[in-house]
Amino acid sequence: MIRPGAYHAAAALAAMLVAFASGCKSSPETTSETAPTEEKKGEPQIADVDSELYWYQRGTDATKAIWSKYRFKGDGALLKNAAGDGALDFWFSAQAFDLLLDSVGIFWRKDLAADAIAAYFRDFTEMHPSRESNVYNDDILWWAMACTRAARITNDKTYFLEAQRLYDHLWSTQVDNALDGGMWWRSDDHKTKNACVNFPAVIVAMNLYQATKDVKYLLQGKKLYQWGIEHLFDQKTGRVTDHETVEGEKCEWDFSYNSGTFIGASLRLYRATGVKAYLSNAVKAADHLVKEHSRHGIMKCVGQGDAGSFNGIAVRYLAELARRPGCSEYRDYLLANASSAWTSRRLSDGVNGPDWARTPQIGDEIEAQTAVSAAMLYFATSRAFR
Repeated sequence: MIRPGAYHAAAALAAMLVAFASGCKSSPETTSETAPTEEKKGEPQIADVDSELYWYQRGTDATKAIWSKYRFKGDGALLKNAAGDGALDFWFSAQAFDLLLDSVGIFWRKDLAADAIAAYFRDFTEMHPSRESNVYNDDILWWAMACTRAARITNDKTYFLEAQRLYDHLWSTQVDNALDGGMWWRSDDHKTKNACVNFPAVIVAMNLYQATKDVKYLLQGKKLYQWGIEHLFDQKTGRVTDHETVEGEKCEWDFSYNSGTFIGASLRLYRATGVKAYLSNAVKAADHLVKEHSRHGIMKCVGQGDAGSFNGIAVRYLAELARRPGCSEYRDYLLANASSAWTSRRLSDGVNGPDWARTPQIGDEIEAQTAVSAAMLYFATSRAFR
C-alpha cells in the first residue's frame, strides 16, 4: 500500500555488492539458493539469453551501475535515493538487502557472500537499531523475509533468529479477531488490514516452518492466508485487493507487488501441504498479473517513489512459479520483460528508469528504487531458467 504523505527513500547495499498458463503441474521445482550443478545448468555461453548465467550477469552489471551512481561518496556502505537526497529508508533497505542476496547467493564464494551479508546486516542495524519500533508492520516483515534468505545462504542462525523474533512479535501483537482475523498494517493505528502485510507474513511464517518444522508456523501461515483468501482475493479473476478497513470496506487498489507476494505465499503453502488449491490460486494471481499489469507484453510503468519497487517484487515471486513444470509461459514473460528493460537502460550510467519499455533521457531523474527494481528483474529472470 502506498503510504499517505510518505515517501520511501531508502537503504544501503553492502560495499561488497559490487562484485500464463493454468497447466502448471503439481510436481517439485527447484527452490535452492545455491548454484545448480554444471550438469543441470549445462555450460551456457555468455551470449545465450535463454540461460541462467546470462541474466545473472545482467543483474550483476545493473547492480554495479546502481552502486556507482547512488553511493554516498563519504561512506561506502550507504546508498542515496537520488542527487541531493538522503539515505534510503527502512522499507527499501529490505528490498536492497534482497538485491544483495540475489547477487551473492548463487555464484559467489560462500565466505565472501557471508562477509557481504554480515556487513549489510551491521549497517542496517546501525541505521535501525530498534526494528520493532517501526510502526509499519510491512516494513518489519520485508526485513524478516530477507533475513530468512540470508540464513539459508549463510547457514548463520543470526539471521534466522532475527526473522523469528520479529515475526513472533508481530503475530503476538498485531493479529486479532477484528475483521475475523488477519494482521494490521500499522501497529500504532489499527485502521486497515492489508495484502502488503498478510501475504508477506505468510511467506515469513512458511520460511520459518521450513527451517524449524515447528507446526505452529504452518498453522499460523494457513490462518493468515485463509483470511487473505476470504477478504482480499477474487477467486474468479485472480485479483488481490489492497486492503480492508476496520469498518469492513474494501479498497480495490490493484498493485503488482500484492499479486507477487500472494503467489509466493501460495507456493510455500503448496510445497508444505501438497494441497493443489494453493497452486491453483498462485496460477490465477499470475495470470491476472500478466494480463492486467502489462501493456504489449511488458509490465506497465507504475512510476517512482513507493511504486518504484512494486514490479521488481512482483517478478521475484513470479519467477518461483515460472520454474515449475508446465509454467514456461511465465518464464517467457519474464524473458520478454528483461530483454526489453536491458535494451531500454540508459547507457550513459547503466541504470533503468521506471518504464521497462522506454529508455530514460539524460536529464531524467531516476530514483534508486526503480533502478533496483530492474536489477531484481534480471536476477528473477536468471532464476526462472534454473
